[in-house]
Formats: sequence, C-alpha cells, structure tokens
Amino acid sequence: MKNKVLKITLSVMVMLILSAQLIYASDIDKDKKQRGIQKSNGAPLFQILNINNISAWYAANGNGSFPPSKTGDGLVYPRLTGSAIYEDGLMWGGKVFKDAAKTVGPSKGSNAYRIGGNEYNQGNQSGRIIGSGATGKAADANAADVRIYRIRRDWLLMSEDDLKRDAAESNEISLNAATPDQMSSIKSQYAKDWVEWPVEYGAPYIERNGTSGYQKPPTFNYDANAGALFTLDSLISGKYDEPGVAGADPNAPADQVLWTVYNDLNSTLTTALYGSRPLGLETQMTMWGYKRSDALGNLFFKRFRIINKGGVDTSEATPNQTFWIDSMYVAQWSDPDLGNAGDDIEGCDTTLSMGFIYNSAAIDQEYRSFNLPPPAAGYDFLAGPSVNGVSGDSAVINFKRVYGKKNLPMTGLSYFSAGSAFADPRPRNEAIGANRWWKMLRGFAPLDGPDVRYPAPPGYTANAFPLSGDPVAGTGFLDGLGQPYSFSAGDRRLIICSGPFSMAPGDTQEVVIANVVGLGADRLSSISVMKFNDQFVQNTFNALFVVPTAPSPSVRVAELSKSVMLDWGWDPNVVNKSEYQAVNPGGFTFEGYNVYQIATSGANISDGKRLKTFDVVNGSSVLLDLTFDIASGLIISKPVQFG
Repeated sequence: MKNKVLKITLSVMVMLILSAQLIYASDIDKDKKQRGIQKSNGAPLFQILNINNISAWYAANGNGSFPPSKTGDGLVYPRLTGSAIYEDGLMWGGKVFKDAAKTVGPSKGSNAYRIGGNEYNQGNQSGRIIGSGATGKAADANAADVRIYRIRRDWLLMSEDDLKRDAAESNEISLNAATPDQMSSIKSQYAKDWVEWPVEYGAPYIERNGTSGYQKPPTFNYDANAGALFTLDSLISGKYDEPGVAGADPNAPADQVLWTVYNDLNSTLTTALYGSRPLGLETQMTMWGYKRSDALGNLFFKRFRIINKGGVDTSEATPNQTFWIDSMYVAQWSDPDLGNAGDDIEGCDTTLSMGFIYNSAAIDQEYRSFNLPPPAAGYDFLAGPSVNGVSGDSAVINFKRVYGKKNLPMTGLSYFSAGSAFADPRPRNEAIGANRWWKMLRGFAPLDGPDVRYPAPPGYTANAFPLSGDPVAGTGFLDGLGQPYSFSAGDRRLIICSGPFSMAPGDTQEVVIANVVGLGADRLSSISVMKFNDQFVQNTFNALFVVPTAPSPSVRVAELSKSVMLDWGWDPNVVNKSEYQAVNPGGFTFEGYNVYQIATSGANISDGKRLKTFDVVNGSSVLLDLTFDIASGLIISKPVQFG
C-alpha cells in the first residue's frame, strides 16, 4: 500500500436528516407507584447513558431504566424510536445474624431473611455510608455531592448533532425542540462531573502514571493560540490518570460512564419495599458504554459493588450494627415492556447466563410507528458474586482476574406476569411479599406454602431455569403457549438470580451485568442478532474490557483550490505502529483504509460516499465476517470488505 496521499475534489452533497419524536408511553393500567426520589441539593439526580444505539436512564438511588418525568419507559432502543424496558433494578435477600457463628438473629422482623434493593418501590436512598459498624451513618441526602455523575471523554469535541440529540434525550423532548441553552447545559455538566469525579467515594478511575492514588489530569486545551495543547491524545501519550473505566489496557477506556452510590439505611424505604428492615449495605453502581457502530454499539455494562458497612439502627438494648449475612442472593429485576407491554414473552439461555424478552407477534404497534420490527432485549449475568474456588479457578474482580476464586453464574430465572397465577408479589410485607421474593431469588415459584419450582411441560423435569427453550428454532420449553407452564403473552417481569454467598462485616461483593439488545428483520431474527451481539459482550468481559480499536493514522491536510490533499504516510513511526501491530482482543490484522466523504462530522459512515480503498498488497482481497443478513434473517459469514 504505497500510495497514501489522496487528492479529493470537493463537491456539494446534501443530506436529509429526519428527526423522530421521542415516545414515552403511559402505563396507567399497571400498579407502579412511588415514582419519586428524595429531594437533594445535589443535581442531577437522574442521568442518561446514551453514547451508542441505546439510551437508558438511571437515578442516584439506584433506580434503573426509568426517566425523571416518571412517565413512560426508561430504556429506548434504537435511540429516538421505541422503548424496550420500563424499569429495572438490583434486588437482594439474605439471612441476617448478629454473630460470626450465625446463631443469633436480630429480634426485629418476623423472618430470618431480609429482602432489599430497587423495584417499583426504592429500598435505597442516594448517598454513601460514612464510617462503618456502630459509627456508620448515611450521608446527608441534601449534600451537593449526593447526585449521579456522568462523564464523556470527548465532551469538548461533541458535534452540534451529538449535543442536540443528548439535550433532547436528557430533557425528554423531541430532537427539534432542543435549545442552544439546553445544549450548553449538557456540556457544562460534563465539564463539572469530569472535574468533580468522586474517586474518594469509590468512583472508578484509570491508573496510568504509576503513582499510587488518583491524580487529576490537566485541564483540556484545544486552542492552538493559547500555547501547548492538552487533548484526549495527551491523556494517553502523557500517561495521565483519568476518570472513568478501563480494563486490562488503560489505553482502551469506555467512552461514557455514569456513577452513583446509594445505601439502605432508611428503614422507611426498606419496609415500604417488602417489609424488611435495613441490612447496612452501600452499593456503588457504575454504568458504561462504547461509542461504536458495530455490535458494541448495541450494549452497555453495569457493575454493582456491594459493601457490608453496617450502621443499622436495630433499636435493641445491645445493638449489633453490622450483620453477618448468609445464604445471600442478588437478582437483576426488570419490567421489560418491549414496545406495547401486552404482547411480550420471555426466555433464558443457560449457556449465556442470559434472560431476555421478545415479542409474541410479528408486529408491535409502537415499533411499527417507526417502521421497525420488534427488537429483542436481554441481560447477560457476566459475573455474579465471587466465592472460593479450587485450583485453576479465577474470578473477575475490579477489572482484574483473581485466582482461587470464581464468579457465580446465573443460578436461576424467575418470572411473574400481570394477571396470571404468578402475579406481582403482594402485599408488600414480610409475611407474604418478602416470602414470595425469597422463593424467587432461589429459583422457586412465588407461591405461598412449601417451595415448588415453576411448572414445566410434559416430559421436562421442573428446575431453576424455566422457559429455557430456543425460540428461533421453536424447540424446548417456550413461553407464550397459553398453558399452566407457559402463559399467554402479556406484561412480563424478568428476574435473573445468582447465589448463594455470604457477607461478613466489611466484605465487598461485585456483580457485573450487560444490557444487550438486537434488531433483526423480524421478531425471531432479533433474538439471533441479540445473541450475536452478546458474543461481543462475553469476549469483551473475558478480555477484561480490552476493546479492539482500529488503527488511527496521523493525517496531514492541505486545502487546495476546490480540493483537499490528505497524507497519512508522512510519519513512518505512526504508520508502522498502526499498520503492523495486531489489534486485540481477537488478534485482528491491518488490511487497509477506506476514505469516505460525509456531509457533517456527526453523520454516519453509512450516509457517506466511499471515495477510495487503500489495500495492503497480499492474498486477502475479500474479507469475510459473521454478520446479520437481512434477506435470510440469519447470522452468516459474508463479505464485508473488498480490496
């Protein structure tokens, strides 16, 4: 590939950009109450993750996929079209003891176990636990730093199109309604959170400079007239620490990160959830995504760090304010309204540790209004809590591999459906509601009396993984059949569980979950695309979040009369580094460059015109890759580049 200089004659290209009105459907037929969050001087208390093809709301108290307007659904896919998830959150339950021998339980409460977390009611309040044990107490909910933080690495370089879309989604308005002031506010908040990123409270950062602890990087400077520049590239080349998330490779950071911390020390909230008193848990929640147009653009990650800090007011004569928790389980709870809620069905894939939702009918009216088939959406339980393992086992903890431990997988799928024999567990008290949740956490049906598994079809042995068939092939234990073991399509709830494990005072546990979606040619091929995208989820996790990135050439630009000269072969050091090193994970090898002409900096490559291909001279002239084929609705190997 000798010729690396291209002269482009400029031409006029007009691109029509269609805007879509955001839809926030009201679910007035559901019993979904307590939509508020405590007032605070900290702002904002809600933020949206929207770096790729998904937008999802999160609150400072851990509530997930629910917007600040308190109406409509909180996870939209594809962005600015239909909604896929109404609300979600992390739930937990465990047996509580006042002594290490686990023989003495607290006298308060009718059950040996306590149920907590975030569901329609929020059992948590935003803010950390200050101190621990007998001195532990909840942070002041009115403090200015009690909020949810959001950073984006390229916030200073965001195009007007990106800012406008971010402002529209953040204010829950249409794209055309976003104002310059709202766009400016988005940028200001990014700047504020970048500078005030609360590493001292547990927010993750990227260590590069070799000095223990976090040292804030210099202020960005993109003004050539002001002297020396400090840019995004300077963060990496200068080995500066940086707020955010990276795995084994500190030079492969996530493009957008949200972080918040919350606690369960407010007994008014925990008892309103399902009657249980607090456990004394602080949870640090991190969400991150990558600005990609490939499969990684259709997913994002969540990490929950749960710390047993104590600080519980037991109201007893000799209080023990930090508990030993045994037989504990965690669960990703979700109310996944895929477009219209009344035609949903769900399933699980035990080989992927995934629970998912899909449409029972060929057409969903909400997605049809955008001329789209129904997508599919799921949760991949990448890493459950860590427990002791045997020789050769390893667990991923804090983005590192720890040997002698192992992460628990998905250990059960539970579900309930509005108006069915397995409805929302009510009433919200310890005797009934908490008891039903305790059953579901362990993979049993939410029925009073002895533990029983969810019913199974004839010829199947009931176990902890109902609805585990293959909807695409139409085989196995499937949902939506109108049978006692397979309800008719309807408004589903999805619970993906992992456990058991124990927590002593001061212990920390981690849970890593990926939200993954897929959009195919029809409802079933959307499942295939979702599972195809999930391969990238698992590969990224296995590589400790090292994300493959394409080579980045150093380009010199010369503006001539009615033409532009591009030269990316002038620096042999950059050329050699970019073109002859394998790209990991996956060991990809460099094959060439495509040069495109696009109308604006915010436009997609698919909207541009390919002007020229510069190909390495070797035996590879046609490159194949697994991709979704619209014609067949299958994932097949097909040509993706031509040299």
